[in-house]
Amino acid sequence: MKTVDLHIHSRYSEDGDYPVDELFILAANAGLAAISVTDHDSIESIADCPPSSRRTGVEYVPGVEVTTVFSIDGSQQHILGYFIDRAADGLEPTLRKIRGHRARVAAARMKALQAIGFSIDADMVWEIAGGRAPTAITLAVLEDSKNFSDPRLKEYFSGTKADNRLFYFYREFLLEGKPAYVPFESISTSEGVEAIQNAGGIPVLAHPKFVRKREWLDIIRGYGIRGIEAVSSYHGPEDIGFYLEYARKTGLLVTAGSDYHGPTTKPRVAMGGITGNDYRLLESLRNAAGAG
Repeated sequence: MKTVDLHIHSRYSEDGDYPVDELFILAANAGLAAISVTDHDSIESIADCPPSSRRTGVEYVPGVEVTTVFSIDGSQQHILGYFIDRAADGLEPTLRKIRGHRARVAAARMKALQAIGFSIDADMVWEIAGGRAPTAITLAVLEDSKNFSDPRLKEYFSGTKADNRLFYFYREFLLEGKPAYVPFESISTSEGVEAIQNAGGIPVLAHPKFVRKREWLDIIRGYGIRGIEAVSSYHGPEDIGFYLEYARKTGLLVTAGSDYHGPTTKPRVAMGGITGNDYRLLESLRNAAGAG
């Protein structure tokens, strides 16, 4: 059976490990027939991917992942856009606006972490980001030698959290209700969906498990999404079953993606490490986009 992974990040995402060409080699080695590189608020990869696709024989779907804020509860909701036109008027300015929001949040998070006693080299964080919104904040805390003796971090260096330390640190210090929490800001989810539509793309709700109440899916569907990432590395069998049935009842397309970043940020997520990622999902997506 031919399989796909329609949610992958390259180095054009500030937390991605690999350049585009390496991703296609990894995809070919994993036996994937097609991938979509969906970088955070960036369409830089779209120019690089076609040559890599031709070299490896792995089909390519132009994509992006747009970071938005859901107005109901202020949560982050990510909207995937497939078969977008990177030259569409308004798309790059919208993505640039989002990156500006995210940079302000990052600066506030660094100040909040310093306020609770962590050492952090802000200049290093901005340098790693390379002009993009920085997500190396947790890494900067955990790799700063001044923090090595901090008892709050013992489990991150040699304990049960060491194998996925960035995830645990974010969850225990930066999420809502945690010591260094900063409210997130970005464009609204409805604006994100509209931006993808205006670029000729198919908007799809990424990893819907992060929508806190399932009844809110109807609100997001009302914004104009055309698909839902039912198959995700964040979803267990019950979740997948629910979202597949929701898509069937509401007429939404179904997509499948791992949210692969590489070994640094999400070491437990493997490219193509999902089940139910049948190539026929891409065929339906392509037909809906009128892309051949």
